[in-house]
Amino acid sequence: MAKKYKVVPGDPPITVDIPAAWDVTDSKRGIQASTADEEVYIWFENYKPNQFEKILDEHKKYFDEQGVKITGEPKQDEKAYTNFVIKKSDYPATYEGKPTVLRYLSVVPRSEEKRHLLVCYWASPDGDKEYADEMEKMMKSLGASIDEQ
Repeated sequence: MAKKYKVVPGDPPITVDIPAAWDVTDSKRGIQASTADEEVYIWFENYKPNQFEKILDEHKKYFDEQGVKITGEPKQDEKAYTNFVIKKSDYPATYEGKPTVLRYLSVVPRSEEKRHLLVCYWASPDGDKEYADEMEKMMKSLGASIDEQ
């Protein structure tokens, strides 16, 4: 069972369905969700374009404090759609000296009036595999909501 959360205001808003068993809390610009075993964390943050660098600086500080080390350049991909562009960045990273999964998804609307969405995903490799089906459903619900824009 999943619960729907609004991650970007608007008419219609952008929403995501998060499994009921996950812990969800409000954050400064959206929500944070994590699995009960804390193997997966995901943040959904909506922002104005001029806030992007500030958000990345906040994330860098947070991951530095957690002991996450980025070990190289990200593998990036970009897909353009009618009303928005999605940019994906997979960062090679370690946590406590072991590989970790660190991924960013940026949803950039073509309309300058709309807020952007940054999705940050951090997981252990085991958590990434264990919760892959739940993450796929979550991302499909997010994609369906974005398509309605």
